[in-house]
Amino acid sequence: MIETVVAAPLALDLHWDAEKIREITLRWADGSSPETGPVEAAAPQAAAKIPAALHVVTETGRAMQQALSRYVAGEDVRWPELPLDFSRLTPFHQAALDALYRVAHGTVITYSELAAMTGRPTAARAAGRAMATNPFPLVLPCHRVVGKKGDLTGFGPGLPMKRWLLVLEGVLSA
Repeated sequence: MIETVVAAPLALDLHWDAEKIREITLRWADGSSPETGPVEAAAPQAAAKIPAALHVVTETGRAMQQALSRYVAGEDVRWPELPLDFSRLTPFHQAALDALYRVAHGTVITYSELAAMTGRPTAARAAGRAMATNPFPLVLPCHRVVGKKGDLTGFGPGLPMKRWLLVLEGVLSA
């Protein structure tokens, strides 16, 4: 089952496998391309593309809807307790995501710093790979990991979204 929660301009698709969330897909609510992102001038047309009826059926989905709305409004939210399925991840990937969970709203770290947080300070490339394959973006905030010199590097939902999220969190200027 897939539940979709939307708080424009973002949408999260919760991919359920029995009682656990297997994956969360982060995307632009209006269906914009990850490479370009929504166009501000097209906001009224974009809003028309957002589905009127969302597919939210669980208490978890409703809690995620409320949290996403608060996040998009600029609040530092604590995501609800989620039944995330880590069973397909390597021990290092799990350790990297656990460390990532501790990166505070409004801050960024480098891949090297993330690797050090896992106890493997020379594993920056492995940390980068773990972020590139993060099955739970936004909730486990891989957008808060940047290159060694502060460069915005790789992000599955696209660099325009990574930039938008970091501007929203006050890390970058608009």
